[in-house]
Amino acid sequence: MIRLAAVLLLLAAACAAHAFPTSSNIIPAADMLAAGDLRVELENDGAPRLLGPDAESYALLQLGATPRLEVGLDFYSVGSDNHHLFNAKWLAWSEAARRPAFAVGTMEVGTGYCRTDYAVATKDVGRGLRLHLGGARCESVNALLLGGELQVGPNDYILADWATWDAGYASLGVYHQLPGGAAVNLAYAWPNDAESSSLVLLNISHTFSLR
Repeated sequence: MIRLAAVLLLLAAACAAHAFPTSSNIIPAADMLAAGDLRVELENDGAPRLLGPDAESYALLQLGATPRLEVGLDFYSVGSDNHHLFNAKWLAWSEAARRPAFAVGTMEVGTGYCRTDYAVATKDVGRGLRLHLGGARCESVNALLLGGELQVGPNDYILADWATWDAGYASLGVYHQLPGGAAVNLAYAWPNDAESSSLVLLNISHTFSLR
């Protein structure tokens, strides 16, 4: 699955969120792009509304470099400030009947940001339900990553996830696959910190095959 692109929300300098690989709404998953696939994403994260004065915009590039390696470069803009952030994810092993897929990665790699390292497992448990469980570390701050996605139609999914650190969020969203490799992800995220603003997250993506 993708992020709400990367809904890129969660884990940044203040451990908020932008650059991370294929994911649920706001947490990374052990899913990988196929080798030779390039995903281009446009995202707007509004606090409290999309395209508002405090909204943050992203242009995201994610590449399946090999069957086990995914790399990405995100361009992030808020107000007059522009940044670029790097991420990478390695698939340690694929999912099997009695074990989840397991991946490790790093994200938010860029000047002025807190690099976040993570490990995450993803497992299909049947009836269209997949679960994600992992952990992340940003300097001395640790978080538990929890998520799930439920397929409710041929091209439709409900996504829910939570990053437990103080600067993290819990989110609920929908994901719809469009013909030709396009997809739309819309989510709402509640902050763990009561003094922070809720977010509305919109991500539009298209996956191209470079093979």
